[in-house]
Amino acid sequence: MNLSYFSAQDHSDLRSPMQSDLLLDKCAELQKALARRVRELAWDLHPYWERPHMVVGRCAAAPGACASISLPFLRSKEQAIAIERMMGRDGVSAPSSVDWRRHPVIELRITPEHVAIELVLSPTAWWDQRNLVGKVSVARHRDTLQSILAQMGGDFRFGFWDGESLSDAHLTSRQLARSGALHELMSTFGDGQDWLRVGVWYAPEDARLSSGTLVGELGSRLAALYPLYAYLLWTSSNNFHSFHPTNIWLAGGREVQA
Repeated sequence: MNLSYFSAQDHSDLRSPMQSDLLLDKCAELQKALARRVRELAWDLHPYWERPHMVVGRCAAAPGACASISLPFLRSKEQAIAIERMMGRDGVSAPSSVDWRRHPVIELRITPEHVAIELVLSPTAWWDQRNLVGKVSVARHRDTLQSILAQMGGDFRFGFWDGESLSDAHLTSRQLARSGALHELMSTFGDGQDWLRVGVWYAPEDARLSSGTLVGELGSRLAALYPLYAYLLWTSSNNFHSFHPTNIWLAGGREVQA
């Protein structure tokens, strides 16, 4: 018998505007367990800045309201304030004024139909999208991205859609390992316009979501997503804005070799 951490009633409760205290407590305990793993690994990745470090009714994967609870992990609030000021949001001065969806997010999302853990880069996170596009214009860094994706496992879904539901318009990381597939996909990406997301989706009854295995399963997915997150995240030492070409893969008709 599979005793899922989130019960069928938990998923059903997400259809109501008011979530049960039991469901919120479960999410809080899970968030603490995952945050502990992140700290132990000394990643530059931080829980959502405001307590209780979860977001109800909104998610990184859609621009509007979501029937979900989101447990976001992203850059620090100090980094976020600095980035948003560079994005032209001069009025940003405190965590409460920062828009978390303007940043790359590794999001654990619980909805009525599924549990998902994804790296989401929305069009409003255009500062980091621009960094990604500039970085993949450099041949050796594009090879690094291919290597990261190849090591992630074949059941990750990669695509450019928005919304809570899994789109049919996606590729698996196994499909992206095929020669030329990443080039073909990324050549259609428009920074500041498209969503970019990579993740794993689980049905509520998935055996991997049992109380005894959930933290280990999600922790391993976080570990697989973090290298990709670190790859695209803009920092002063990972700044590829100057390499941003008009064409994603070519600059002036020549491959960038820097």
